[in-house]
Amino acid sequence: MATDSFMTPEIPQGLRDLLKLSIEQAQRAFETFVATSEKTWKSIETSSQAARNSMQGLNEKIAEITRANADSSFALALELAESKDISQAMELQSEHVRKQMEAFARQLEEIRDLAAQAIQDSNQARSESMSG
Repeated sequence: MATDSFMTPEIPQGLRDLLKLSIEQAQRAFETFVATSEKTWKSIETSSQAARNSMQGLNEKIAEITRANADSSFALALELAESKDISQAMELQSEHVRKQMEAFARQLEEIRDLAAQAIQDSNQARSESMSG
């Protein structure tokens, strides 16, 4: 007959420590990448102030969403590294997926609205430059 410890195998502390260290290093590397990307996005210019503002708003929202999603994933990874057993890890993963799907729906709406505004402003600037 199977024992309780056999049914819920533990993740060795050494492996959890190694996972945690790897995750923290990856997180630092990602943060450096995001900071560089944000600077690049902010340097992009368009033809009119309205279009530039719309693009900047869209780029900032994309950077914000990217950072939030990455932070959420890193937090999950750290929680998983601390999991005592597979059952706990699966529960954490399921909850994370549920929350991310809810966040994704909100984020998609925000990006859609900002992108539509940027396109509208850009088209208006193009029309004005062609007629003026």
